[in-house]
Amino acid sequence: MVRGWLDELTSAGHVTGWAVDHAALDRPLAIAILDAAGQEIAWGLAHGYRADLADAGIGTGWCGFRVRVSVPARTLRRAPLSLVDRATGTPLHRADPPRYTEDADTPIATVADLVDADPTIIGDITQLRGCEPLFSAYIKARGVNAFIRAAYVYVLGRPADEAGLARYGGLIRKAALLGYDLLAILADSDEFRARPRTLAAPSVPSFPFHRA
Repeated sequence: MVRGWLDELTSAGHVTGWAVDHAALDRPLAIAILDAAGQEIAWGLAHGYRADLADAGIGTGWCGFRVRVSVPARTLRRAPLSLVDRATGTPLHRADPPRYTEDADTPIATVADLVDADPTIIGDITQLRGCEPLFSAYIKARGVNAFIRAAYVYVLGRPADEAGLARYGGLIRKAALLGYDLLAILADSDEFRARPRTLAAPSVPSFPFHRA
């Protein structure tokens, strides 16, 4: 099932919201914004992380979007806008009119700002807490040991050792440890802290836990 919501239009010309295909949680949707005449005025991928979506169980949390319209925002302020699945044209939400807020383009001044603005990497391991359906599907399709090996390479950049396979494999098989829990343990380890790595977000092909 494909769902979506158009949150707001800002004075700087951005439309924000979310969209997700629950049958393919690891595939970011291409969305489009249509004006009152049905003309496309913005499009992009719904692949940004939003903590509120993760908390609400909407997709994996990596389904937000922020796209810029191609016309002055003031001309759209009192007109309806529609959110559609760009690939199929399926309507997802109509805002009549959208909520309008004052906004300004803020420059990226720090590395933290850059990370926050980049939907292809995660800023913190907690941003994967909504991805448990992906991890569970991976384990079901490929097995516990395959998941542990992928987790070690993803977080620590090295193969899993036999002790780790035995320890964590037993816990996962007993349902005493979830996939996200293992990633969080590895990311909280002294080894990771000594050599922190940039981790790929679920929206990019290099994320290792896509559906088999």
